[in-house]
Amino acid sequence: MGVQLTTLLHRAGLWPGSVAPWPGGGLAPWTRPDGAGDVRDGVARARRARLDGRDRARYDALVVDAGHAGAPVRDVLVRTLAAHGTVAAVEEIAGLCADRPTLAAGLHDPVSALGRAARQVDGTTCGSAVLAVVAALGDPALAAWLLTGATLAAAAPPELSAASGTALERLAGASVERRSEAVQRVLKARTTRQALVGLPWPPALGTPPWAAARAARFPGAAFAGVVLDDTDRGHLDGVLDQVGLALDHGVPVPLYSGGDSDGGWAAAVPRHVVLAVGRSWHGGTETRRETDRFTLWEPSAGSTHEVAREVLVAGSDPVPALGRWSHLTWALLPHPPAA
Repeated sequence: MGVQLTTLLHRAGLWPGSVAPWPGGGLAPWTRPDGAGDVRDGVARARRARLDGRDRARYDALVVDAGHAGAPVRDVLVRTLAAHGTVAAVEEIAGLCADRPTLAAGLHDPVSALGRAARQVDGTTCGSAVLAVVAALGDPALAAWLLTGATLAAAAPPELSAASGTALERLAGASVERRSEAVQRVLKARTTRQALVGLPWPPALGTPPWAAARAARFPGAAFAGVVLDDTDRGHLDGVLDQVGLALDHGVPVPLYSGGDSDGGWAAAVPRHVVLAVGRSWHGGTETRRETDRFTLWEPSAGSTHEVAREVLVAGSDPVPALGRWSHLTWALLPHPPAA
């Protein structure tokens, strides 16, 4: 079997092999005392505590009413506060969900709701598509715009900040695919503009991992790139353990894939980006790695795949969930943001 460029980087110690474990390093305020819970819930609790008494009462009333409508609606309102910190944004999302009874399910699970409509628009935007889905998972306002074209007066997602009113009006009547493409184009520009020591990154080479880590947006999380070496099973298992912990806390994790030198050095670099969005165990306990399974969203098809850990670490046959590449090469691990 050939080697990957990231294997050489890892062996030479030229790129970090890990980041602060998740959870840990100051994550406690975002989770329950037992260390469990969704990071978005923890961020929302912290933001609720900073509201004045009147706004806190308004928010609590919205959440209680949403609870009668079902858990998805309540979770969407909590996540809106986590993403934007204003009760006005929560009220607007609550209004959208009331007007469109099926919308809450899509905002609660935008990966399933967007599906193929969110797939990459060309061969260089897999990273941009993944970053768009990361942001939609953390921000119901962006998910609502992608799914419906509706914008919130109180909560403009950063991905739309440069768009004119005319452009937003035009896109409001377009397809979900067209709105997804627009967000991908914005993120592609942001991640390539100054990615090469302050100079533009060649757009044909896609999204560099370090720029993707800076651009990834999710409440309560920052991201750091870690090179992967699947010839070092201990190292790779340690990184996948961190991926799994992040997923257990509701945080998606972008993963890069590629080939090896047997296919030429052009294949031995990070070539594709997918998104880990869930983890489960089959026939074992939470501590048994052999039962670990990851759910990956693959942007070239816009489809999800459930993949056993052993498939991800094998590094031999092409894996559909990795865009038909055989190796994991880079991970964008979440960690608590700096205070």
